[in-house]
Amino acid sequence: MYIIPILHGIWQGFLISILLFGPAFFKLVHISIQEGFRKGVLLAWGVFLSDLLVVALCIFGFADFMQSLPFQKMYSLCGAIVLFLLGIKAFNHQYKAFLQSYSARVPASKGILKGFLLNLANPFTFILWFNVLGTVSLKYVDESKYTWLVSINLMTILIIIFLMDVLKVYLSHLIGKKLNVRLFFTINKYFGLLLIIIGAIFLFRFAKLMGWIQV
Repeated sequence: MYIIPILHGIWQGFLISILLFGPAFFKLVHISIQEGFRKGVLLAWGVFLSDLLVVALCIFGFADFMQSLPFQKMYSLCGAIVLFLLGIKAFNHQYKAFLQSYSARVPASKGILKGFLLNLANPFTFILWFNVLGTVSLKYVDESKYTWLVSINLMTILIIIFLMDVLKVYLSHLIGKKLNVRLFFTINKYFGLLLIIIGAIFLFRFAKLMGWIQV
């Protein structure tokens, strides 16, 4: 019986990982290229823990609150501010300061926390898992072991996404081994610009939720 939700979770997790291009994904690639495989895996672990938290909150009855308009407004605005600040910091990084931060040793806990918070800063993380939970729940609504089947399906999705992130980290690390520090600096600049653009998208979403923009 339990093989069915595992098989569902494998293809669903694979599909979500292929289609997922949020700020956490770009940071994952960026860190893996610049700082190596281990740092990238730690960041991926932080993303996994944040996804697990959102899934747990949905399962334990917080889905309605997190789908409410006030919560979505607050999260879109907070996400926009966080990404703007990170993007501006990265884009304005001077070369000498970049070299110092590039050679500095970052504690493992900081890498996990960075992945955790960056993924949570994305309001679409919540929307993604609301939709996934709704889709998964419908598959087992008539089953006697509903809770177990849904939980196994969701955990399989989370594990597959994590493994796919580790694969992205590994491939990015291989690319990074062929690049020099000056190119890392340029990548850092473009990554900062990318975060600013994503922050602008979240700000646009906030303005739309507030009714300031009609589309």
